[in-house]
Amino acid sequence: MKNPEHDPNLLEIEKRIGYHFKDKNLGITAITTRAYSNQHPECTDNQAMEYLGDAVLSLVIAELLYEKWMHLKDNEAFLDLTPEGVMSKIRQEIVNNQYLSDCANKHDLCKYIYNCPDDHSARNSNLTICSGGDIIEALIAAIYLDNSKLVTRAKRFILDFLNISNLLNNEPKLIEVVVQKNHKDVLIHKYQKLNRYTPVIEYPELEDRLNKHDNTHHFVLGICIDGILLPGVTGEGLNKAAAELEAAKVAYQFLEAIEWDLSKIH
Repeated sequence: MKNPEHDPNLLEIEKRIGYHFKDKNLGITAITTRAYSNQHPECTDNQAMEYLGDAVLSLVIAELLYEKWMHLKDNEAFLDLTPEGVMSKIRQEIVNNQYLSDCANKHDLCKYIYNCPDDHSARNSNLTICSGGDIIEALIAAIYLDNSKLVTRAKRFILDFLNISNLLNNEPKLIEVVVQKNHKDVLIHKYQKLNRYTPVIEYPELEDRLNKHDNTHHFVLGICIDGILLPGVTGEGLNKAAAELEAAKVAYQFLEAIEWDLSKIH
């Protein structure tokens, strides 16, 4: 990292995100994890940037959802809902850590971060563990700082790189997200009502089918209730959040068939 102007990892990141840093050191910090910095104390890690980037992202998304709410607020689907409830639901469903990670994975950003303590290039290590969502938040902060703390350029990055414009312009999808029943909540509430306690529910990953052509995932998850794996019950989706919802929906049907009595599972 002695010459940030020609740092190969940063050059590749810039190409992939469509942004070239004026201050290359900001970009370097954004892609340097704590694990790497612990072994190379001269390098600043990106944890503080993650925090700032999360705040900038929250502000931008809140502004965009506010603008969208003013357009959709008279839709009959939202008549009995509060603005806070609608906007929180949309944010929870379409812009979350899983979504950020999926965006990072789609562009292979984790291949070019500084994360391996024993190798200057993270690309050459099988030990690298990357949180794509954290990297995107750090990059948002770096872009914000690189533009004199003006949110305009960071907002453009969020809209373009995270494809937020297309998400917000899909009004039927937004309405569906808000009004649809959350199968996970329905499952828990029914179990609480029948058994008078809240179950411990986990969604173990059974399979991750990676499409190497477009670097997208297809997850297959199971579901465990109080440590009991429900046989034959799975959920599938392009991200884990979607797969969990599908697994909860199938689990509800399964539990109805056995009268919600886990002792019937052999």
